Amino acid sequence: MMRIPALVVVGALAACTSSVTVPSDTVLYEVPPAGTVSTAGGGGDNFTATIESSLAEGSTGATAPLPQAGTPLDDDRLNLMEYTLEQQKIDAAIAERDLQAARSKLVVVPTTSVPSEVQGVNIALYAQQTTNAVGERRYDRRVGARLSSSCGRYRTPDEAQRAFLAAGGPQTDSLGLDPDGDGFACKWDPTPYRQLKI
Repeated sequence: MMRIPALVVVGALAACTSSVTVPSDTVLYEVPPAGTVSTAGGGGDNFTATIESSLAEGSTGATAPLPQAGTPLDDDRLNLMEYTLEQQKIDAAIAERDLQAARSKLVVVPTTSVPSEVQGVNIALYAQQTTNAVGERRYDRRVGARLSSSCGRYRTPDEAQRAFLAAGGPQTDSLGLDPDGDGFACKWDPTPYRQLKI
């Protein structure tokens, strides 16, 4: 009786010292689940019956190879082993060639003389610095002051405002262009200039 367990132990030890075989296919596959096994009910008896029938048929104990089904685990990942230094050199050469092609198409426009800064009154800046509405009094004017005919000398309200600011602005109104004291000559409207981003 002792011989049989001793033979089993010796056989198991001999199996442990044998050479290990490694499959040649290194791609890992995700095996789809074949179902659940339970002994608590719902198929536990079928599982046991399947094992018993396999043992009764005298199977060799070797498992059947798994079908090559499922998704390879590394399909959506970069395999750095395959992306070699040579491939990086090829990619760098292609990028350098594309850069040289783009540089050859580059058009350089020579600059001409830059216009000098326009000297004078900046009505846009003045509009940005004010907050009152047209007609809203901000500066003292003499009683009964009316819009003089001086506004007729200017083609546009912008020209009148420039002349108004150049002559001392709203503090003096030496040209009589701002009788209501709002700081705007000849009903000049600062709204468009206030909307500018300076």
